[in-house]
Amino acid sequence: MGARKQGPEFDERMQMVLRGIIDSYIDHSEPVGSRTLSRQLEVQLSPATIRNIMSDLSELGFLTQPHTSGGRIPTDKAYRYYVDTLVVANQLPSHIERHLQELSLLGSTTPVEALLQNTSRVLAGLTQFVCLVTAPKSEVSRLQRIEFIKISARKILVILVTKSGIIRNKIIDTPEELAQEFLNTISAFLNDQFRNHSLSQIREEILRSMVEDKERYDQLLAQAVRLGKKAFEADQPEVLYMEGQFNLLKNERLRDSQSAQQLMDAFEHKSAIMSILDDTLNADGVKIFIGIENETEGLQECSLVTANYQNENNILGSIGVIGPTSMNYQQIIPVVDYTAKILSKAISEQAYD
Repeated sequence: MGARKQGPEFDERMQMVLRGIIDSYIDHSEPVGSRTLSRQLEVQLSPATIRNIMSDLSELGFLTQPHTSGGRIPTDKAYRYYVDTLVVANQLPSHIERHLQELSLLGSTTPVEALLQNTSRVLAGLTQFVCLVTAPKSEVSRLQRIEFIKISARKILVILVTKSGIIRNKIIDTPEELAQEFLNTISAFLNDQFRNHSLSQIREEILRSMVEDKERYDQLLAQAVRLGKKAFEADQPEVLYMEGQFNLLKNERLRDSQSAQQLMDAFEHKSAIMSILDDTLNADGVKIFIGIENETEGLQECSLVTANYQNENNILGSIGVIGPTSMNYQQIIPVVDYTAKILSKAISEQAYD
C-alpha cells in the first residue's frame, strides 16, 4: 500500500475503539453499540468510556449514527484512516493461493485475452465482488508480426499481432489498388524492420522516415510507410475485462441504495472506470479509493482496490476489485496484490518484453 499516511493524533484507546467498530461493521454490517463493543475489545473498557470515545470520534468525522438511539458506523474518513494506519493485510489463505497459482500455469499456453478474462472471472469468484482487468497498453505492446490482406479494390485488412499474442484487426482505405503480392512484400518489409519494437516506437520511426526520406522513396518504401502509418495509428480502443457486476447487488447496503442503478450504469459505461485505472499506472503497490474518493457517480458507496501488472521493462495494465466500503480490506488487499504478481509472471512467460 506504500508509505502510511499520518492521521489524527489518536491515543491508543481511540484507535482501539475505532478499529473495533470497523472490524465489527465489516463482519456484521450492523451499527455498533458501546455495550457490544465493550464485550469484544481485548482491553476492558466500560460502555460509558466507549460512548465518550465514540462521541469524540463522531466529532472528528470518523463515525456516524444512522439512528439517534442506535449504534455507530464508520465513515469513508474512518476507512481511509483504517487502511493507512491501523490495518495489517492478512496472509493469503492457502486455498486462494492455489486458485491463483492456476492462472500462472496457464501463462505459457493461453492467449493473453483469455488469460486476462480468466483472471477477472477467477478473482470475481474468489472475492464475490466486481473484478476489472485492463489489457496491456498499446504504447508498450511489441510487434510480433503484421499482415496486409486485400479485401476489395481499395480496402485492406490489417492484422497486427503483438509479442504477447494479442491480435488487433482494422480496415484501412488506400488511394489506389494494390496487388496482394505487393502487400505481402510490404508485410515482410515491415516485419523485418520493426519486429520486437513497441508500437509507439514504430509510429515515431515511421513519422521520422516520412519527414527525412520523402524525397528518395522508391515505390515499396513509400507504400510501406503510408500503409504502416495507417496500421500503427493509436486509434485502438482500450480493452477492459469485467466480471461479477451483479455480485454487488447481493450486498444489502448497495442493493437497497438509491445509487444501485447508478452503480450499474457505471459498469455499463466503462470509460470512467478505465480513467481511474489509468491514473493508477504510475502508482507503486496496491492503491485504494474509498467512497467519495471515487469521483465517478455510482461508485461513491464503494471502494476500489487496484494494483498493476508488469514485465521487466514496463507496467502493462491494472487489475482492480470493486466492493462496498465495508469490504474486508485485510483479505482483499493481499488477494489483489498477489493476483497482480501472478499475472505479471504469467504474461512475462509469453515473451512480452
